[in-house]
Amino acid sequence: MDKSWMHSDRRSKAYELGVEAFLNFSVENLLTTTHIRCPCVKCVNLKLFGVGIIRDHLYFNGVNQSYKNWTFHGEPWEATTNASRNVEEDDDHSRYSFVSEEIEMDDNDFGGFGSDPYEFANVIRDGDQPVYPGCRKYT
Repeated sequence: MDKSWMHSDRRSKAYELGVEAFLNFSVENLLTTTHIRCPCVKCVNLKLFGVGIIRDHLYFNGVNQSYKNWTFHGEPWEATTNASRNVEEDDDHSRYSFVSEEIEMDDNDFGGFGSDPYEFANVIRDGDQPVYPGCRKYT
């Protein structure tokens, strides 16, 4: 399915036709019009709405452009994966490399947590401490 409309101006005919094609695709593949995930910028597939509200959201808020594989809207998962990709851990890649490739992260983006299992717990505990002595509202 053509997804180029996602990058078009929301006032354009291409965007209008793309929204309608997307909604039709979703309804046909999900077999429902009452509870569809909204792929707008604000909802990012976390909220469920009817087709009319989703249409409005796509025009008012715009479509979440990072949503390239429409798995929440009936696109088969097999079409979104690279069959030649080896997800198993090997010497050249960390066990999260397949995630890093998908969302364009590097090893520094994992926060630098090492192999110490208590290191993360310490960071969480430190985050629960008051900002200053006597402060009860903020940590």
